[in-house]
Amino acid sequence: MWEFVIVLLFSAGFSNGSESCEPLHAQAHGINLVCCSLNHSLTPSCEFSSLCQEHCSCFLTITRDLDCQLESKSLLDDNKKPYQWLDHQPNSSPFSCRNSNLPNPQSPYTIVVENSNGSQTKEFLLGACSLNVTSITFQHYHSIYDSIDFGLCFPNLASFQVVLLHRTRANFHVSLRNLNFLKVLSLVNVDFEFWLHPSPFVNTINYIHIENSSITELPKWISNSKTLSTVYLKGTSITSLSPIAQLPAVKSLKLSHNLIENLHRLLFVSPFLIHVDLSYNRITSFASHTFSKCVDLRVLDLTGNPIKMLPYKPFAKNIRLKWLKLSRTNITTLSPDHFYGLGALKTLSLSRMPIQTISPYSFVPLKSLRYLDMDSCNLTRLPQAVTANCHLARLNVANNMLHRSSSMPPEVMAMLSGLSQLRIDGNPLTEFPASFLLISRENIRLLRHLLHSTMTLPVWLREPCTPYYWSIHLANRTNNLKSFVNQYDEKRMLKNGLGYCKEQYDWMMEQMEVYRELEKNSGCYSLRRLRSSITSSPTFAPKLPKNVTNSLFFSIDHDPSSPAFHIPILLLISLCANFLLLFSMLMCSIMACRMEKNVENV
Repeated sequence: MWEFVIVLLFSAGFSNGSESCEPLHAQAHGINLVCCSLNHSLTPSCEFSSLCQEHCSCFLTITRDLDCQLESKSLLDDNKKPYQWLDHQPNSSPFSCRNSNLPNPQSPYTIVVENSNGSQTKEFLLGACSLNVTSITFQHYHSIYDSIDFGLCFPNLASFQVVLLHRTRANFHVSLRNLNFLKVLSLVNVDFEFWLHPSPFVNTINYIHIENSSITELPKWISNSKTLSTVYLKGTSITSLSPIAQLPAVKSLKLSHNLIENLHRLLFVSPFLIHVDLSYNRITSFASHTFSKCVDLRVLDLTGNPIKMLPYKPFAKNIRLKWLKLSRTNITTLSPDHFYGLGALKTLSLSRMPIQTISPYSFVPLKSLRYLDMDSCNLTRLPQAVTANCHLARLNVANNMLHRSSSMPPEVMAMLSGLSQLRIDGNPLTEFPASFLLISRENIRLLRHLLHSTMTLPVWLREPCTPYYWSIHLANRTNNLKSFVNQYDEKRMLKNGLGYCKEQYDWMMEQMEVYRELEKNSGCYSLRRLRSSITSSPTFAPKLPKNVTNSLFFSIDHDPSSPAFHIPILLLISLCANFLLLFSMLMCSIMACRMEKNVENV
């Protein structure tokens, strides 16, 4: 009795705690077959050991050498024993396409079809209908496959991919329409159209990838999918995004290089949308409400669209947006309302835009901006608007029309002295900007960028004092920047009759002092001082408010003896005194009114 119970428990534990798996790697008749799991692994020397997963799974590749018998009845009469797949051993015995006798039929199968005979491959796939095929990929697609009902043949199919090197026409109305559990649909270089009636997989699909296709529209029923999270469309003839905009749970939309037009009447309804790429389409306009429900949007790319103007406060609800790309659009005017609500934006790309007007306060809403790209925007001078961002670390104004010293105004450069990168290469600069001398000698990284860029600009040859200005400015420095201008010493300067360069340098430095004070008294300067103090002193690390940039709190330095400490304190005292004065005047007025009433009553 006890022996029977032990055997019963052992068999139950074996059936529940382990699985049956026949590990093997077989190559025969143009078929490459790998089956294994972590507990049932292949031989250590097998090159396909990395395919083994936790549970038993099989990977089958159909190559161009596929060789199976189309007539199965006569073969079964002559060969009573079914075909055997041997581990690392050849088996030259013929086998039927419809009766391949593949091992581990209950384990999930992944099938890859390479360039093979269409009729034989079709028969082989029909013969594999009894297998648990969960993924199939075609690297060569024949029109004969259109007649296979994959939903009936492979009811558990979760991934269907056709990835081709050349454009091919296909009709999936029969083959894909009845799939029940499809999660991944990827079609590359396939010309096709969707069918009108809904498919069962609308309730399971979560990824659609269509690239280089003549498809003109997505079906309306796709908007009913509550599981679709990623849509990738590239190089198609799609013009409308109505079904996509109505997807309730989509997270990523990569829709570049299509024929998408007006977005003015669209509203993307998914609150989970994080990434939207609409670059290189035909979008001419969009509305203030287009992205208003995308409260979690982080990346928005509108590059390469013929957008002429932005609507009023188009991103007011996108408070978490980190990256906004408007490059290669036709926008000519920028104002603060265009960036209203983008307090978390880190990167703004405006390159290759025909900008004509920039309000001095355009970038004020961008409190967290770190990188501003204004490459090739036909700028004739640095705009005042770039001074409004205390966190700005990188500014790209390369390939513009900065050609005079006035193109780099000192009142702007003074506020940019804390940058780590300022790209000015590709500009026709012919005069040395005195504002370069406002850059602190301690900011080695920025000085390196400016020095290297200046060497490539016309000013290096057109204005003979330019190399000597840099040599004098970097004198007594131990960094390697000095080595680039060592040859332009005072002896050479006097020899070439350029002794006046030293006098001009001293005069420019004197003229720049007033702008240096302007920069030091700015809120950005105090913020940088506070950040550097926190970095250098780990014992003093106050918790700062998240959304405060130029408040009085940031103006207070750690050292009470420094001027940066006394200025805010005096300001606070002045404000308190004014408040007390106003309060006293108010009380006096109230008392006077009461006295007048008492006199009247008497």
